[in-house]
Amino acid sequence: MALLKTLSLQKIMNRVFASSSNKPTEGLLDSLQEIVLVLNQCGAIQYVNQCWIQLSGLPTQKSLGQSIESFLHPEDIPSWSRAFQSLPTVKQQRIWCRLLSKTGDIHWCEVRMQMMSNYPFTVSATLSDITSHVRDENVRQADYRSLDAMVNRLPAIVYRARNNKNWSMEYVSDGCFELTGYPAEELVNHTQLSFASLIHPEDNTEVWESVQQALEEKSVFDLDYRLIHANGSVMSVTEKGQGLYSSTGSILGVEGIIFRKK
Repeated sequence: MALLKTLSLQKIMNRVFASSSNKPTEGLLDSLQEIVLVLNQCGAIQYVNQCWIQLSGLPTQKSLGQSIESFLHPEDIPSWSRAFQSLPTVKQQRIWCRLLSKTGDIHWCEVRMQMMSNYPFTVSATLSDITSHVRDENVRQADYRSLDAMVNRLPAIVYRARNNKNWSMEYVSDGCFELTGYPAEELVNHTQLSFASLIHPEDNTEVWESVQQALEEKSVFDLDYRLIHANGSVMSVTEKGQGLYSSTGSILGVEGIIFRKK
């Protein structure tokens, strides 16, 4: 790694491309855990290091002269093409794309490419395997969607709000419609309809003071009060919540759940 910091990848590529017998430099490139490519102006592979074999499953010699696009997922070819064609006017491009292996496996790669300064119309590129990162992110997104769907099915309001007298909502679950008669989007960061305006006037002050005391004590608050429904009816609810704090102890907001009192 120290050598790579001293010599830029482009300088190393220039050295390899200048001489097919530059074994020490080729050995350095072959030791990298990412694909290193040299492409001509048509996108055909002129050089590729040994990491190519690990990800594509193909020998390097058999891949020379072939278009890089023939190894990419069809859905990613347009974005690759746009990035590749922009290189004469853009210093460097970075995109994500999928590399298809001989066995049919798909490898997500982060691609960095740039023109080689000493060789007009020649591009150097690196492909780093980020498959595990993308897979983990997809799992997290799926888990989030599942959790979000579950929360929105609850006959209750799950919320996150700023600690102000309007209780400005940053997140409200869909269950708020059943309890208030208003859809979630009307309560989130809305200037004309605040959650505080839905609390019965006789309960508003007590709710505020109880929450402030719990925040000062860094304790959970447990409240009973009344909400005024959009149709004018009054509903008794119970709220359980707690404060959100920064690392220095500053109050960032409150979060909790509100449900109909039985």
